[in-house]
Parts: sequence; C-alpha cells; structure tokens
Amino acid sequence: MYEDMQFPIDISQAAQDHSFLENDVLHSLFRRLKILNSCAHLHQQRVTHTDESDDECCALSENWTYQSDVRRWSRTCAKDIPNLEEISKRLESCSVSSQDRDDVFEKSSTQSPRERLKRGGSSKFRRRREGMCFSERENFNTVSPVGSLKTLELNHVSDSEITPKHQRKIRTKSFDKTENWGHTPMTVDRLVWQKLSECQESHVEDDINQERVPKSHLSAIQMQVLRKLALLKLTAHMEKYCPSHRTGWNWDLPKFIRKMKAPVYKDKNVFGVPLTITLQRTGQVLPRNIEEALRWLQLNAADQVGIFRKPGVKSRIQALRTLVENSISVDYSDQQSYDVADMVKQYFRDLPEILLTNKLSETFILIFQHVPVALRREAVLCALLLMPDEHVEVLQALLHFLLSVAKHSEANQMNESNLAMCFAPSLFHYSQAYKQNVGTPHPKELAENKAGYECLYYFLKNFDTLFKVPRDFIKQCKSGEIKEVKAKHLKDLGMDRGGWRAYLDECQMNLLREAKEKQRGWINVISHHQRVEIAYKKVADGIPLRLWKVSAEIDAPPSEVLHRILRERHVWDPELRSAKIIAQLETRSEVFQYVRSSVPPRPAEEYLVVRTWRTDLAKDACLLVETSVEHPDAMPMPNFSRGLVLASRYLVEPCGSGRSKLQHFSRIDSMGRAPDWYQKHFGHQQALFVANVQNSFCVHHNAVGPESKV
Repeated sequence: MYEDMQFPIDISQAAQDHSFLENDVLHSLFRRLKILNSCAHLHQQRVTHTDESDDECCALSENWTYQSDVRRWSRTCAKDIPNLEEISKRLESCSVSSQDRDDVFEKSSTQSPRERLKRGGSSKFRRRREGMCFSERENFNTVSPVGSLKTLELNHVSDSEITPKHQRKIRTKSFDKTENWGHTPMTVDRLVWQKLSECQESHVEDDINQERVPKSHLSAIQMQVLRKLALLKLTAHMEKYCPSHRTGWNWDLPKFIRKMKAPVYKDKNVFGVPLTITLQRTGQVLPRNIEEALRWLQLNAADQVGIFRKPGVKSRIQALRTLVENSISVDYSDQQSYDVADMVKQYFRDLPEILLTNKLSETFILIFQHVPVALRREAVLCALLLMPDEHVEVLQALLHFLLSVAKHSEANQMNESNLAMCFAPSLFHYSQAYKQNVGTPHPKELAENKAGYECLYYFLKNFDTLFKVPRDFIKQCKSGEIKEVKAKHLKDLGMDRGGWRAYLDECQMNLLREAKEKQRGWINVISHHQRVEIAYKKVADGIPLRLWKVSAEIDAPPSEVLHRILRERHVWDPELRSAKIIAQLETRSEVFQYVRSSVPPRPAEEYLVVRTWRTDLAKDACLLVETSVEHPDAMPMPNFSRGLVLASRYLVEPCGSGRSKLQHFSRIDSMGRAPDWYQKHFGHQQALFVANVQNSFCVHHNAVGPESKV
C-alpha cells in the first residue's frame, strides 16, 4: 500500500472496514494507523521483496483482498456500509478516551515529521510489523457476514507447480462482487459450520458455556486469521490497563539496537537447547530422555510426598544430567524420584527461550497484575494463540503431567497450588531490575512472583478449556478465510477430468516435469543432516504453506527405496502408531491410512490418502504420488486430528553404482499449527524422514547394482 501511494490512510474508512471490533480494539488499531500516516511524510524508501519473506495475505475485514500475483492490497466492492453516525461517535469516543494517555500525536504537533516518528515509534510496533494483514477470498457474494466457520472442500494438489493445469485458474484483476477468485485447487461448499441459533445464544451467559473448538483441529489458515485478531485484542487490553512504561507495551524507541549473532548449539543435546532446535533435530518437541523422565515420574513417583518441593542430592542430580545429556536412552529405575524431579525442573529453567517465551512471559505477568478478572480469560487466550506452537505443545504436555501428579495430592501433598508455586520460577522470565543482593525482596519482585504463580495456577485449574477457542471468538473474524478445510471424497476427486485415475496421472506428469526443471524457483535451507538437502518455494494459492523439496542419495536401487517408503514406514517414521490399507483400488493404487503419535495430550495425527506408484519409468526410476481423500470405510477417528496432505510426491532415480537419488516434494497441514511452525520446522521434519530412509540402507545393504568401474 505504501509503494502504491495509498497513504495517508483514511481513519474513518478503516473504522467502516472494522466496525465489528470493540472500541478499545479500534483505538489500538487507530493508534498504529496514525503512526503509519506519520511515516508517509518521510522520504520513501522502496522495500525490496525477497523470496525468503512471506506475504501475509489475510485481512480481518472482508473489504480488502490481496492479489498475490502482483503483491498488492485492493478494496473489494462495497458491502452494506455501517451507520456513519455510529462510526463517527465511536471515533469520537476513541479520541476522547485516548487524550489522557496518548500524547504521541497531540503533544508533538509542533515537531517535524521525523521527530514525531522518533517519539511515536514503538518497539512493540516494529516487532509486530510483519503480522497485520490477511488473504484473498473466493466467491465474495457467498461469504457469510456472520463470520462463522465455513466448510472448504479441498482438491489436494494445491501447489502451483505440481498441480494439473486444469486446476490453475488465472487470477483476474476485476473487483466485481460476483467474481470467482479461483484459489487454484479449491471449491467452496457453503455448508456452514453450525453456529449457535438465536434462541440458543440468548441462553448463553458467558464463554465458559459456549461450544469450543480444540486448537488441534484448526487449519493453518484458520490459525493465521485468529492470530491477527488475538494480537489486536491483546494489544488493546495491555494498552488500556497496563503501565505504559513496561517493556514491550510502550511507545519509546530503544536507545540502541544491536544485531545479535545466533548462538550455536552443536556441543549440546538436551540442556540449554531451545525447543525449536530440538524439534528441527529430532522431530519431537521434547527431548526423548525428558519425555521418558516425565512418564517415569507419572508412573512411579506421583505419590511421593513433596515431589517437586523436596530437593534432591546435587551430586546425583549432576550425574543424572550428564547421563541424560550424553545417552540416547536412560533407565530411570535406578534413580531417586526427587533427583529426577529436580532434573526436570532444571531442564525447563535452562531453556534459552523459556517455555512461556521471553516476550510473552512478561505479558502473562502483566495480565495477572493489571487486567481485570473479567477480561483475563480472553487476554490469556490471545497470548496463548500468539505463542510459538512448539512452546504451546510442551506447555500443554507439562500441564497435563502436573495435573496427573495433583490427582494424588492426598498422598503427595502437592495440589495444583503447591505445584504452581514450585514450577513457576522455572517457566517465567522475571525482571532482573528489582533483584536485590541482600535484605528482603523488592515489593515489585514479590508482585511479579505472585502474578507468575497465579498465572500457572490459572493454567492448571482451567486446563480443560485453556487450549480451545470459543466459537464466539472465531465468529469475530470477518475474514472469508475462516473455513473448515475438508478433503474431497474419492469419487469426487478429479470429476472434471475423468475421475481420480486421470487426476493422479496428471499429477505424475507434472511431478516429472518439475523434477526436470531442477532449481527453478527453489530456495535452499541449511539442513541438520549433512547428506540431505532442503529447499522450498512459495505457492500463491491462498494457503499459507510452502512447498518443500528434500533430496538425498541412498545406497540402494530405486525399487528397494520405493518398497521401503510404501511398505516399511515404521522403519523411517519413529512416531508411526499404525498403518493399514483401507481399499485396494488397482494393482498399484490404494487408499492408505496411517496414524502418528504426538506428545500427550495433543491428539495423534491421522492421515487418509489415495496413492499410486509407477516402476516402469526410464532407467528403472520409480515414483509415488499421494493426496488426501475422504472414504466411507475410514471415517475420522474420535480423539484424533485428521491432517491434510495437500501434496506428497516421491521420485526415485538411479545415480550409478546401485545407488539412487530420492526427491520428496511435500505440502501438508498437520492441523493446530500456525504458518510460522511450518516455515521453521516442517522442512526439517521431512528431512529427518529422508535421512532415516537413507540410514536404514547403511546397516543392511542388500542392493544389487552395476559394479563400479573404479
């Protein structure tokens, strides 16, 4: 918008576009728009877009759409415009309410634009500048103004390169209301995800009684939209109720910004390793030995008096730390329960990025210090939605474990309150400004400690609803992107080109064509596995997920590699719980279902795909194509989360001396995770699978191939 000279932004027009937001939230939005308008008076510095950065193509308002082909925001046709008098009153009320606490604009009117920007630039605003916009939608005339969840049927080869050409619709630049903005592989089924009727809504007293959607059932695009709303709401609460001088929620520029060099963790395996590095290395959010320690404590030490309160022996704890750090697997049967409990607390305390994150830890403390009790539930929900998904999953697992310990409180004397008191110092990042070397603690230090305890205690007491989003909160998103994503039924897949067989055949041809074009458009990523290469490319189809390519050379001929991928998934996927063939469609085509374990209580990931393979390619090459479907013989399982395989392609080609080159193209929505998680971790997870396939042939190599000429 800045480069298109659409500044300054009309505040009244923004009020019309976001009339569904509360006054406090609107005030927070207007505050930032005024800062942006101030920036427009400065010298324009053209922003260079790179492929490494992702355009966030979603908007809270239905009145804006993003054209990914030209990277431009445009207004859609005008809908029913809210009452202008009402909007004017809301603008006036926002301006009046801000006079006492917003001196960024009023008191600096005599200053130059550059001085006003220096005074008004917020460190928080700069940190969040990447996240306030959303994506184009389809069929504007059918989008419900209620903002309820929609059902989206998905035709699963959604990447632009490995998608049959019939599915790739040209994006026009018309803004007619009846325009069908074809998001490439998608068709919209306008069955509404059931919203509360008027008679039901009248009996709802608060959001506790409302139906809630588990976070693990939300798609990546739903998570992206909800995060935008959460950021706006949380900002409004913090600015209204919290002191303006607190770090992260003020309007002062830091005195100086230093570009920090990212630390290296090559010499560490468990302790002092961030969760994000652990996930990239192992594919698990928790190190295996720490997860086993929690499981052992739950089974063998839950009834120990004062567990997590009574200290262990320092020398034994240090020896146990060394064992956990350097061993692949640890037998805890010879350990003392208090030593293991202290070791677990030390693991969380030593995390470079603490569990509640260094940024949001202070936010949680401020919520329980200043935000009114009636608004804490929403503020906590917003903060949890903004947390990195790997941290949320570990927090959920830890709370689940602590509650299992609290169930034995009659024996161990450790109820939720006592556990919160013992664990809070390991999970929160308290300010060091109030620390005193001698004497009694500073009152502000005591206040922070109390707020941290109250926050963790709140988490434990409200665990059943903590990681679920009320439908009322979801309905506040007016974006057309809030829809439930569903796979197509097998009989409906590729109906416009002759059925599922023709559809998969065309996918195979596109896969071979993509493989021939080598590095066109791919961006390389550093891998944690030396012999595995990772690359990605962005896909402009409205789904905020990249297409990933992982490649490696394997010491086996193509036919054996394909057999391992098809029939021996348990060898290369350590989290595989079960796998079975639902329906044998043809000799080389089938409907296949598999389930992957997750750290409890996150539900297991279940996938249902139709797949076909070929072994008759030139030079004995092989390929495998699979994509998600629905099938009557494999209904979604209760307490499972069905993921969506948007694209999964394997191409195995010979490269001489009985060896093969494996290329895996994938784009999968595992549900319950925001796009940031996929950008940071998904490629490394797929690289781990390929590395496991690679290593499985190193021990027992029975491949027979042509002899080397060396």
